[in-house]
Amino acid sequence: MTLTTAQAMDRAKEIIAIDLQDALVMSASNALKAHKVQESSTTGHLLRNIRVEATDDGIEFSFPFYAQYLEWGTGIYGPKKQLIKPKFGKVMRWESGGKVHYATYTKGMTPAPFIRPTMHTEFIPIVVRALNEAFKDVKFTK
Repeated sequence: MTLTTAQAMDRAKEIIAIDLQDALVMSASNALKAHKVQESSTTGHLLRNIRVEATDDGIEFSFPFYAQYLEWGTGIYGPKKQLIKPKFGKVMRWESGGKVHYATYTKGMTPAPFIRPTMHTEFIPIVVRALNEAFKDVKFTK
């Protein structure tokens, strides 16, 4: 089957979206493991909700809002470079690893970036593979 250039470009976008989503999910999984975050409904939610979709305008990315905390860090390790303190009351409470924690402050979480490294290392190879695959059946005429 011979494809037009427009059809091949649409196919390339679809391949790029699928491959980038797979690469981002793998990278996020590795970042969570490196951070020693145990598999939970929260980590599963992050991995299930990384989306990369081909659209008429290009490729769109979406992540759960808290992916930014993994990407950039929190507290003294994050953009604000400040301790995390309770907004209300004197003590914070959270659950992690099946345990309940209490503290008057926390230093936060070091970054475990997965979006930027994936885009820096995987994007161009994915695009090249997608274009090669999508354009292999295109017949160019004079």
